[in-house]
Amino acid sequence: MDIDSLMNGHLASSEDKKDTIPLVSLGKSNRYLEDAELGLELCASLVAKPDLRTSSDQILEDIDKLINQTFLSHTKRGENTSGASAYAQLIKWFDLLKEAVSFPQLQQSHTVAVGGSFSAGKTRFLNTVLGCPSLLPVDTTPTTSIPTFLFKGISNRIDALNFYGKKTEINEDAIKAICHAFNKKYQVTFSHILQMIAVERESFNYANLIFLDTPGYSKSDNQQKIDENIARQHLRVADYLIWLVDSQNGTVPQQDIDFLQSLELDQPVLVVMSKADKKLESEVKSIIKVAKADLENAEISYVDVIGYSAVEDSEISEHGGRLKEFLTQVNRGSDGSTLKWQLSKIFDEYHREYLATQQTLKLTVGTLNELIFDEKLTGDKKKHLTDFHKKVKAQLDTLQRHKRDSEKIHVQIEDLLKDVCESKKIKLSDIPSLVQLNAMRKKSDSAQSATFKFDALLQGDQSTLSHLANLDSLEGQVTKISALGLSIKLDKAPNLEIMIMKNVITKTAPSLKFDQFYVSQEVKVQIISNKKASVSVSFD
Repeated sequence: MDIDSLMNGHLASSEDKKDTIPLVSLGKSNRYLEDAELGLELCASLVAKPDLRTSSDQILEDIDKLINQTFLSHTKRGENTSGASAYAQLIKWFDLLKEAVSFPQLQQSHTVAVGGSFSAGKTRFLNTVLGCPSLLPVDTTPTTSIPTFLFKGISNRIDALNFYGKKTEINEDAIKAICHAFNKKYQVTFSHILQMIAVERESFNYANLIFLDTPGYSKSDNQQKIDENIARQHLRVADYLIWLVDSQNGTVPQQDIDFLQSLELDQPVLVVMSKADKKLESEVKSIIKVAKADLENAEISYVDVIGYSAVEDSEISEHGGRLKEFLTQVNRGSDGSTLKWQLSKIFDEYHREYLATQQTLKLTVGTLNELIFDEKLTGDKKKHLTDFHKKVKAQLDTLQRHKRDSEKIHVQIEDLLKDVCESKKIKLSDIPSLVQLNAMRKKSDSAQSATFKFDALLQGDQSTLSHLANLDSLEGQVTKISALGLSIKLDKAPNLEIMIMKNVITKTAPSLKFDQFYVSQEVKVQIISNKKASVSVSFD
């Protein structure tokens, strides 16, 4: 089955496959739009839940039960206030795992997203750059409302993955139907049902990269806002970004600049002025010069700005061959999936509150011990203190038991994760790369508020903290910045010394510059043990 016959519909009927939508295209007609019964069959297939048939499916079901039953029940029994946040993060993590199991290839490579307005020519650009002229259907109407991943594989096929985790093989007519064309004819949309579309090809330039075609965000129909949100969501977490602008605009439009600024990019963007064949070379060079100036004024970091013609597969740039140079540089596989690392981070954060509460109770027990053995204390007062001491000790025992139960759940999920990844030949990485860290930071809720948490060292007598109700969120401020890191003092315990090492800052938040910290900067501190703390720092 070659690309042209699959994508353009010049293919005789073949033997039906399970979970495959059969199709024989007739010219430019679309059977799903012309035949309501076929359209209904397509809908039914795409919205269906998967049947549990494989060992991988069973493992996913077991993980789902551990998260949605065992862990959720665990959060309700204890007094760990971070339970709701941890549960929400596990749900997001599980969605990533299901996506990885459906398409293991996506875990082995970095993602290059291609963004821009509807008229920028993203699809034709991808077809040309990847060496597959008919890889994606090029149309004059908006169609890409669902993120489409393109990658090298062992076969030529197109699959749609819904949010239930069911993967269905489709082809060109189905792609066009499930996008805006279906909405216009039947008032049915799929952007809230389909998680992604995956296009796999045996012959594919840049075999170690995943390319992502995103919705054009500037269309003038009623899907505009939905597509804009989908585009922003996926562009923000891509490893690299190529941004296309129609050269007819003369520069990067303000709407594009506003959109790029909203992405909060960590990696410089490669800006491509498309359809350069419609302009004289001298005109394109002038456009590039203006575009660079506009990007610099907007403080948008860019790799380069080039002119490109997908029709001629030709580039106009200062040095020439900049596009191929860029793609060749990033055309390397990732160090593996970060799913195991992300899972550990979720549970580590959840366990921090147990440790903080445990430290508070230990301080209370220590104070009570001193009072109980005070010879001046007798009678009912001593009895009350002894009873209170027993109650606090019981709380401490319960807390430790809940923490052990949580650790057991973590181990169970991690073991199942290893099993399913081994079955799918997905390599698990213990330490994410800088590129992966940046992408994951943008996926987290903390990225939205620009708040970072750092592990810190703690020194000093903690007895001054025993009068505090809890040690989860103590106010403090940066008192010194040195080559070693940040020194922090607590407002209610100035005798304690807290230190965030510089290498910890670099590892935890590689996108932060050290000069963004300043003396008197306010922080929140969580006491974890007599030697460790966690410090939260926010930035505007």
